[in-house]
Amino acid sequence: MDVRAILLLAAIVVGPASAQQVHKCVEDGKTSYQSAPCANGSPQKTWDATPQYETYENQLRLERMRQDMRQRDQRQSYQAASGTGVSGVVFSQYKEPDRCQAAKDRREAAYRAAGIKRSFELSRKMDDRVYEACK
Repeated sequence: MDVRAILLLAAIVVGPASAQQVHKCVEDGKTSYQSAPCANGSPQKTWDATPQYETYENQLRLERMRQDMRQRDQRQSYQAASGTGVSGVVFSQYKEPDRCQAAKDRREAAYRAAGIKRSFELSRKMDDRVYEACK
């Protein structure tokens, strides 16, 4: 067999063995930690010591996840404090959300009173009032 083939085969076999183990060996009352198995053949303890690589991207991803969790917790605590049964908190984009909501409620009442055959003029008038209240 060609030497290059043997080296390639050895590289393939050794390549995936990136896991590292640490062996705690005690001989003559002396404790040592080593990557090779103990000389007497019986380690007191063996564990995996594969290094964990923290990349900048992983750190950013973890920080975004933590921030999302904090925001979710804030929304849930606000929801619990306000007593709303809504699954999320809605923050109004309007300057005066109470005035805007009142105009929407009046429009809905007018639509219910007019029924299915409401006029275009009524719809236009009520929509204009809501627009003015909500802008």
